[in-house]
Amino acid sequence: MRSCPVPPTTIQTAKEAIQRTCERMVTEHLVIGSAGNVSIRLGDRIVVSAGGVPYEYLEPGDHPVVTLADGRAEGPLKPTSEMPLHLGIMREMDDVSAIVHTHSRYAAAFAAARQDVPFVCNENLGVRADRILVTKPYAAPASAELAEVAIKAFLRQPGSRAVLLANHGVVAIGETVEDACLVAAQAEWAAEVAYLARTLGGEIALSADELAWFGRNYGVTIAREIA
Repeated sequence: MRSCPVPPTTIQTAKEAIQRTCERMVTEHLVIGSAGNVSIRLGDRIVVSAGGVPYEYLEPGDHPVVTLADGRAEGPLKPTSEMPLHLGIMREMDDVSAIVHTHSRYAAAFAAARQDVPFVCNENLGVRADRILVTKPYAAPASAELAEVAIKAFLRQPGSRAVLLANHGVVAIGETVEDACLVAAQAEWAAEVAYLARTLGGEIALSADELAWFGRNYGVTIAREIA
């Protein structure tokens, strides 16, 4: 039986996990071209996806290693342009071991409409929140402000594992990069189901009591926005 993925312990295994995740994002239609990005924490450094190159032309050794303290990058290729996003979240949220940022279609549509994704189906459970919150205000890609609004959205709903970047895409977090990629895919599924439900007259989000049952049944806490 194949074992579940565990966090990598070496730079090489982290780079291999980054490459597998980049290719997975393309295969699962979570990104196109070189869009999206991935990072894994390794102590005081992070391994990040290389920027500006379609993933099918990359190899594990292409992905750079970045020092958390000063953002200094080492590697044959430059890191993703979204380094401020990854550095900001990793510095502020000590429990985050991996980040996957995607541009999936339905989740991006909710982000463009500046609407949260409601809890409408089982796949919402992966995000562990009663809504997938949209960041506010809008922040430009590759800016330090983008990290700030993403962190604020996560802190508004402690325990959530994904947020929508306004007019942009999804940021998902996890213990492993495989976990975070699955959360990003689940966020996309939930967004698509919510959108399709609206074409049939409107979605019916689960109530607080129903969400509490979900949490008890699956042994997880469903995060709710704090005042």
